[in-house]
Amino acid sequence: MKITTSLLGLFVCMCGLAVGADRPALVCNRDAIGARERSRYNDLLHKLRTSVHDRRELPDGYSFRLAEQSISLTEVAEWIRMERRCCPFLVFQIDVPAGHAEVQLTLRGPSGTKAILASEFAK
Repeated sequence: MKITTSLLGLFVCMCGLAVGADRPALVCNRDAIGARERSRYNDLLHKLRTSVHDRRELPDGYSFRLAEQSISLTEVAEWIRMERRCCPFLVFQIDVPAGHAEVQLTLRGPSGTKAILASEFAK
């Protein structure tokens, strides 16, 4: 991932993205994940990013197919538990199809969410 992409994503998250008076601002609180958990969060985020092998754009977010040999369902849930504190505007959905198909993680939110997700999960 390019440093500029990471910094842009962090800037958007830290400053918030005002999307109009009738819509909520998107604000990520990076301090919601304390120093004790920060290392684990970073490890999980790295695993999540590297396990994405298909990304589908949605009107209000993205859906990611995850390589199950790269990240476990438990690790995805652990990342969601922390990410919810950081970015409470996100809606998380995990689909676990029958058989051995890959886990699908869908992240959605209000207008402007896609820009944040695109920067966080840039290829």
